[in-house]
Amino acid sequence: MSLIWLQFSRYLLRSLAVLLLSAPIIVLLISLQTGATVGLKPELTNLEISQVQQLLLESAPRNPNSPSIQHVILAREQLDILLRYSIELVDISTPLAARVSLAQENLTIQVSAHLNDTFISLYLNLRAEFQQVDEQLDLQALYVGKLKLPVGLLRYFRQQIQDQYLADNPYYQDFSELLSNIQSVNLSQRLVDVELQWEPALLSRIGDHAQQLFISEQDRFRIMRHYQVLSSVAEQIPASRRAVSLTEFLNPLFTAASENSANGSDPIAENRTLLQTLAIYVNNEDIQQLLGELSDSDLTPARYIEVRLLRRQDLAQHLVSIAAITASAGAELAELLSTTKEAYDARYRSGFSFSDLTANIVGVALASLATRDAETAILMQERMSNLQSETDYMPEGGSNRDGLSESDFNAIFQDRNSIEYQQRLQEIEVQVYSRPLFSIF
Repeated sequence: MSLIWLQFSRYLLRSLAVLLLSAPIIVLLISLQTGATVGLKPELTNLEISQVQQLLLESAPRNPNSPSIQHVILAREQLDILLRYSIELVDISTPLAARVSLAQENLTIQVSAHLNDTFISLYLNLRAEFQQVDEQLDLQALYVGKLKLPVGLLRYFRQQIQDQYLADNPYYQDFSELLSNIQSVNLSQRLVDVELQWEPALLSRIGDHAQQLFISEQDRFRIMRHYQVLSSVAEQIPASRRAVSLTEFLNPLFTAASENSANGSDPIAENRTLLQTLAIYVNNEDIQQLLGELSDSDLTPARYIEVRLLRRQDLAQHLVSIAAITASAGAELAELLSTTKEAYDARYRSGFSFSDLTANIVGVALASLATRDAETAILMQERMSNLQSETDYMPEGGSNRDGLSESDFNAIFQDRNSIEYQQRLQEIEVQVYSRPLFSIF
């Protein structure tokens, strides 16, 4: 009898072990479905991208450098466009679709991921249901396929992860502080009304940490190496010179990057980190924004000297800033930020500038080619090492209309979707791609 009981116990334990080990797989399998709850939509049109730009413009404070209370009011259709645009920016291989639904004091987000098409189409469908509680959003239900996950269990695990793994994490602390700045969220049948505290220092810190999060140890080493080259170039410039051309930094930096690539370094990573490092210097910012807290704290700050393009400091800043964004996050986001920034300037600052926009287009083109593939990256290193003048890559802006207020811009071009504006953009792009640096691309 004892032998039978022993064998039965072993069988039971083995069965339980198999069940526990296979539980995640079983949950995943019963969660998969053969149809999507959210259908894929085509890429955003130019008109829809303009709507995203307008949303960013309307949500931005008049003075982004000062703390303030901001109201952001979004319709369901606008939330959908923002979700679709975010998915396009992520650019993952798995087809993904999302949709937002609104009801009085309720918000639902649905996501469908198309996993495969080998034998039968399989989809992972997620649905999160939120309710407005004391002017904040509270998760009420989470579904994976038709399986409803216990919200209490989710909250327990979330709290355990926060307490044990995230409490001392600076990225999580920033995120928590950002969430705490949301003063209120009010939901209606068609609108989401969010009131938040705009904190420039916090947003700047989050931006720095976001950059650092995606910079590997190898890239940190590359950044320090580029910075040392840059520092050496700055030291050799006579103290009597008040400013120098951007070309005087581009040549030696890309020459060094070319040598590093010839010695086995990844040319795409070389060019990406070079543009990130150069943007920090040209904008007179701290290199630690990229490096974070390093053990090598003896990196001497480079001597700063003003860098110009076509005798203008702002054009050099535009070009290298947008080039760094393009190399890090892609051309699509860089172009969105570029045009939104000009629209913001037209409304609140010095006016819409086609010269600035030209520098932005050059920056996007330069970075896109410098990080497109290994062969093109090496070719760009060679060309950038042999630049003769600024006009090798930057058209002269003699015919550009600059300083246009929002009303002046609208009187001439109506809006950024008009035929007149699109023709002007095409003219600038033709000018840019006729430069020797871009001539064969």
